[in-house]
Amino acid sequence: MNFLLPKVKKYIRHAGEPWCAYILFFIFSVVPLWGALQYNAQQTGFFYAVYVDGEEVGLLAEEEELEEMLIALREEAEMYYERPVVPVESVTVEEVYRSREEPNEDKVFSLLRYMLSYKVDSRMITVNGKDVYPVATAEDVDKVIELVQGAFVTNDEKVSLQEVQMEEKISSREYYAYPEELYDAEAVAAILLKGTDEKKVYLVSRGDSLWEIASNYNLSVDKLKEANPQIEGDLIREGDEISLIVPEPMVNVITVERMVKEENIPFKTEYVYDNSKWRTQSNVIEEGVLGRKEVVYQITRENGEEIDRQIISETVIKEPKNRLVATGTANIPSKGTGSFIWPVDGGGRISSGYGWRSGGFHAGLDIAAPTGTPVLASDSGVVVFSGWDGGYGNAVVIFHGHYYTRYAHNSRNLVKKGQAVNKGQVIAHVGSTGMSTGSHLHFEIRTGSMYGSTLNPLNFFSP
Repeated sequence: MNFLLPKVKKYIRHAGEPWCAYILFFIFSVVPLWGALQYNAQQTGFFYAVYVDGEEVGLLAEEEELEEMLIALREEAEMYYERPVVPVESVTVEEVYRSREEPNEDKVFSLLRYMLSYKVDSRMITVNGKDVYPVATAEDVDKVIELVQGAFVTNDEKVSLQEVQMEEKISSREYYAYPEELYDAEAVAAILLKGTDEKKVYLVSRGDSLWEIASNYNLSVDKLKEANPQIEGDLIREGDEISLIVPEPMVNVITVERMVKEENIPFKTEYVYDNSKWRTQSNVIEEGVLGRKEVVYQITRENGEEIDRQIISETVIKEPKNRLVATGTANIPSKGTGSFIWPVDGGGRISSGYGWRSGGFHAGLDIAAPTGTPVLASDSGVVVFSGWDGGYGNAVVIFHGHYYTRYAHNSRNLVKKGQAVNKGQVIAHVGSTGMSTGSHLHFEIRTGSMYGSTLNPLNFFSP
């Protein structure tokens, strides 16, 4: 009524005029009566009912109170979420007559706070137009793309990134989401790169097999195993939980890299021929030296796995140096002369003959001689064994084309496998290695093979 006071004062100043009497009557009689009627109407049950999605929550005396409550609750939510919000539920008001009820502003405000929920303005990330997951801002979308593109970029100083491509298109659209539904950029990038975070589990029952489970869910057994790395072989037990989701990347990242790498250049072997050596004999005259080169590769990867590699350029840093080998050309005397000479220089003494003796059969002659006495090749041939031979100790075996001779218990061998030797050549020194008592040479003659039948050496010569 305050807005009427200036007019009342004006009319009082002109109260002498006839028309003013009517106006004064209206102001001081009708208007108060109208206000009283309004007040009486409220006192007699006219209120404003508030509804949330059609469900009544309470009564207000003034309609304007609802707007003030909604503004206060929205501001409260925006302060909590730190961003603008929009209400999800529909709030309506209707004037009603309730003769036996009273308004309760506190109750309405409390129920509105409990019943109203809010969504926030966000961005829905899409892959090839298909909705994936919502994020808070456009900056989060950019970060997702950056994380996906950079997921397979190496930090190797020798590798430079040339190009990054995605087979799928990552984009976004405007979207209103509950704040609790929002994903952070790192989580979305991980799902896009590794596959869905959805879980679908099958509980193994008695009698189940991997093949049956895979068949029932349109999977291959290999795919089922891929989704369940804990499975050993094909063994599953009752009560096991089997994942039915096979994670697959939602985006495929293609990277093209340029890699600079130093590599060895192998050397070649050159041969020179020496007719003073047997064909089986050779020796290195000069060792080879590896070269070095700088190679530039272009490497294409899909999701970090190399799918193509091409050489862009090669620069020689150091040339290789070839190895020089001398090899013999002389024919090997595969057959001996047909006769044997005594194998111990100076003769020696037979300490044990060929044949049966206490402890078993003796397959050769034991010729006693001082340690270090030269052992001679009994005939020309090729060395087929030189080294440690169990109970024989240090031993040498020579092939003579038909016969084999063995020289055992040597203190030292002087020839190597593959070496051609001449009759009478010193091949070892007498010793007592292996299962031996006293310094002596154990000498055998065999036929058929180096482990073939033994012959009595005394049948070939006389000591």
